[in-house]
Order: sequence, then C-alpha cells, then structure tokens
Amino acid sequence: MTYDHPRIQVLLDEDGVRVVVLSGEFDVDSVGPLAQVLADAAREGVRRVVDIARVTFADSSLLNILLAGDREDHLIVAGPVPEQFAQLLRLFAAEMELEIAPTLAEARGRSTRSSSSE
Repeated sequence: MTYDHPRIQVLLDEDGVRVVVLSGEFDVDSVGPLAQVLADAAREGVRRVVDIARVTFADSSLLNILLAGDREDHLIVAGPVPEQFAQLLRLFAAEMELEIAPTLAEARGRSTRSSSSE
C-alpha cells in the first residue's frame, strides 16, 4: 500500500479569486495547512476556489474544513469530484451546502461573476 502525500498549491490571484489546488490524500493529520490557507484568503477578502479533482482520498476532516471555510466566507469547490469524495458528500448531505462546479474553469467563472455582482 502506498501513501499519496497531500499537496496544497496556491495559484496566483486572478480577478480577486484565489485558487487552491489539492492533490493526494487528506485526513485529520494533513488538513491543518489548508484551513490556514482558506482563513488567510477570507481575511484578505479574496474569493476562494478549492480544486479537488486530484484528491485521491479524503476523510470527513477535509469535508469539515471545506464546510467551515464556506461558513466563514463563501467558497466554491471545483471538480470533477473524485468518486470517493462524492460518496462522502452524499453521506453527509454536504452537496446541498457546498457550491460545487464541475470544472475549475466554471468555478473561476462563477467566483468572478459573484464578486463583480456585489
């Protein structure tokens, strides 16, 4: 069994949107840095998009960080959502609480539109 180390990549802000790209496995031991990245972006007043397309495993810790980040200041989750995480979303009925876009491009577009409509 191999472990796919978690990776968090923060892309340069464009049009007031900060994209956070996740890859690898996320659990209670690895979500702390993501929580900090999302909190920093919220404090700075930038829109947040979290790309989870390359997440190979996630437990409820990642889901909790995304839900908390969304409650703090709206964020958009970009897919395609990996099947394992989609099951977690359904299990906790979280797909009704989080805004999920099928692609990163669509998530960026939604985020840009929502920031320009304020």
